[in-house]
Amino acid sequence: MNFRKLVKESLSMLDKSDKGIIFQDIDNQIVHVADAAFYGKQVFPRNLIQILNENFSMSGFPIDDPQFRKDILELLEKYELAAKQKASKKSVELDEDFGKIL
Repeated sequence: MNFRKLVKESLSMLDKSDKGIIFQDIDNQIVHVADAAFYGKQVFPRNLIQILNENFSMSGFPIDDPQFRKDILELLEKYELAAKQKASKKSVELDEDFGKIL
């Protein structure tokens, strides 16, 4: 599965969840609690945390590991900082003596 698609689907499921529970209709489509109540759909509860853990673990990302989550957050923060601070190609000044062995 495409990792980008997995993340987007997970975010969508989290938006439609209610305290870590998602509801699926008979066609296994995720239904928001309010929509299920409004339209009178029969839904079945599922544990969203368990589903996310399984999906991400299959992709090689153990999101149930607290240290891994901290490392990912740190990586994203440092990436954002580096992207903001990267020097433009025009302002790069090279020292001609740098790297020469004397």
